[in-house]
Amino acid sequence: MKEHRLHPDCGPLELDSSGKQFECGACKLPGSKMYAYSCARPGCDFTLHGQCATCPDKLTFWGHPQHELVLERSRADMGRALLEVRSDVHAALVSMIPTGGVLPIGCEMCTDEIKGLHYFCRPCGFFVHPVCAMLHKLVRSAAHGEHDLALFCSFPTMCSACQMPAVWAYRCMPCLAFYHINCIPENDGMYAKPFSDLPPNPFFAMSQMMGPPPGGAMLDESNPFELVHTYRDRGL
Repeated sequence: MKEHRLHPDCGPLELDSSGKQFECGACKLPGSKMYAYSCARPGCDFTLHGQCATCPDKLTFWGHPQHELVLERSRADMGRALLEVRSDVHAALVSMIPTGGVLPIGCEMCTDEIKGLHYFCRPCGFFVHPVCAMLHKLVRSAAHGEHDLALFCSFPTMCSACQMPAVWAYRCMPCLAFYHINCIPENDGMYAKPFSDLPPNPFFAMSQMMGPPPGGAMLDESNPFELVHTYRDRGL
């Protein structure tokens, strides 16, 4: 790719299949074990996810069908969206954060903070990384060999791998197996692990020690609190 819009004043970008560890120069997420585009000029280590290098300016995303998503190159700032609807709340929040007035926001799908290139739906306040928006909707994973896993948004349930809540997840509904997009082994190294700096979920361990609740209902790892659908409606 010559004179790429994200790296126009340097060398061309060449497809790199080495699987090396890198930080994407656009979305600022780490990556490895995946195809990337790297600058061919000696001494320049600029590298892009394949998805970030080829993503369109506007995207019709199946996971948010209400509106077209628009590509933005800067760090996501929830404050800009909040300012348009509740300037009083925006002012109060900005006064309490030491980030130069920026209200950080995480990707709807992987939960990592959006620090660079991203897609944004202004009417809904929906933020997502390009690499997440382009994930396969159906995968076969070594984490759950019995059935294919389908990616969708649903009520919060516990990830079968890390035991932390998952909203956007790869799911096997017949088996009640749930996996963060970051937690299936095929994505290892491609995304930061969710909740990587937190201890294992204490509530599931506690429910095991306490036994079944009154009435005979059984607690299970996928949904220890028998949660109903509490996540805001995404139209899915």
